[in-house]
Amino acid sequence: MYAVPSSTVNSMLDYINKKLALLFRRELTNYFNKKYLNNIVFFQMSQIDQRISNPDQRLTDDIAKWSDSLSQLYSNVSKPLLDIVMFSRKLAELVGYEGPAIIISWYFTCAVIMKVITPPFGKMIAKAQNNEGNYRGNHFDILSHSEEIAFYNGSKWE
Repeated sequence: MYAVPSSTVNSMLDYINKKLALLFRRELTNYFNKKYLNNIVFFQMSQIDQRISNPDQRLTDDIAKWSDSLSQLYSNVSKPLLDIVMFSRKLAELVGYEGPAIIISWYFTCAVIMKVITPPFGKMIAKAQNNEGNYRGNHFDILSHSEEIAFYNGSKWE
């Protein structure tokens, strides 16, 4: 009986998150493409100032991943907080305020322990994406210069 409203709410949240991610992605892609293609910025980034590596990856993969993360931020914060408030209120009615206080302190203790022992996944993911972008860029360079590489017998070096 309770599963039908819950599954409906979760399905609607998933649908709204995907629609929101698509909206963010479209708007961000249009914005950054206008900036990238304006006043030969693309040339300056690829040939003169190479501080931003693999701009093609940043304009496609990174914007898509960031849009997905941004769209899920609201539901990942608000829904658990609402669940905690409702659960704590019902638990307080049944056993008093000591029960929710103990559970909330347990959650905070676990969160602090997890924060201390968890490695920096954000930095690891950024490094992995940077390596993937470099690999893709180098592979593109090999394909672009395949004739010269073959002519000079440079396949082992490349």
